[in-house]
Amino acid sequence: MDFPQTKRRVSGLTLVLLLGMTAPALAGGAGPRSSERDLTLQFGPVSAQATLSLPAGAAKAPLVLLIAGTGPEDQNGSYSVSAGQVVQGSLGALAQHLSQAGFAVMRFDKRYAAGTFQPQTAQAAFTEYGKLGMTDLLADARTALNAAKQQPRVDASKVFIYGWSEGSVIASSLALETNASGLIVQGPVVDSFADSFANQFERVGLAYLQPYSKDGKIDLKGVLAALYGNGSGLAKTEASLLFSLESTPQKPMLSTLLDTNKDGLIDLKAEALPQIRQFYQQFTPQSPMYAPATTLPTLGELASRLKLPVLIMQGENDGNIDPAAAQRLDDALGAAGNADHTFKLYAGLGHSLGLSPAITQDTFAPMQSGPMNDMAAWLTQRSR
Repeated sequence: MDFPQTKRRVSGLTLVLLLGMTAPALAGGAGPRSSERDLTLQFGPVSAQATLSLPAGAAKAPLVLLIAGTGPEDQNGSYSVSAGQVVQGSLGALAQHLSQAGFAVMRFDKRYAAGTFQPQTAQAAFTEYGKLGMTDLLADARTALNAAKQQPRVDASKVFIYGWSEGSVIASSLALETNASGLIVQGPVVDSFADSFANQFERVGLAYLQPYSKDGKIDLKGVLAALYGNGSGLAKTEASLLFSLESTPQKPMLSTLLDTNKDGLIDLKAEALPQIRQFYQQFTPQSPMYAPATTLPTLGELASRLKLPVLIMQGENDGNIDPAAAQRLDDALGAAGNADHTFKLYAGLGHSLGLSPAITQDTFAPMQSGPMNDMAAWLTQRSR
């Protein structure tokens, strides 16, 4: 369909802007100094770097595996963007925080991530990552978990798995197959991927575009203004869906497919929303990451099988995942008989559990200390 950049987003980086990446770095919590052990893992045809953070002392520690969100992120949750710019992530800070609380924490570069940070290899690395299915990412997480369990000072009988956003899907499948001691999901993907992407346009796109429209209808001038407005990367990406694929910076054009009555305006709810929703239903399954044969079930599909302790962490101002979906997951766990499920909803925080003033301005700010402390307390209680 006539949506700019959408094919690249689905087949290349698997809708990186839609499911999101990790937040900038934040210093870890106070406590005894932890140590780090560097490891090299083999993910398919490529090697990847990993780090095991260990608490002070000589005793064995329960293990926490961190699984990042969408796209080829490194072990700290950092990722490369256009023009060689690198956005620093906070998985390293989270690992430090949890290791100071007494846990061994494993984090790892996603497959092909290292290559995306080097200009001479970036294009090839992004291309190769775009060929992966979610089953490949599950295999890599399994390799990382097994390597961590074999390390000295790791208590392999107590394993917890954390997954953020798209990583929540991988974490849930891995937790089930390994009989993990507990599962932590942050901004979890509950609905189908196609529905989740469409919901982002309905929640964030419509809210962001409304002030630039008149009576719910927007023209080319309004869309251009939205691209330069005060919105998050996701909000502006949703606005860009209203351009034609033939648009260029020199000659921007509205999507003629979305302007169904050809009046030079796009009715956001009556014209854009139903066609964008239909597009995701048709095109998302064609991406290797979300194709039926190579994807994984979302949390909504797995809820009835998740009998282990589950912590759901959700920002109230999350632009990428609707808090109502996280609430539905918690309700489904209870209805399925899970006796230990906890839902934490954080006012004023976004997808990264960093500060977010609104869903249209959720810029993945650094994770706040409160959620980190809550995570550490939950883990401590369940590792005794």
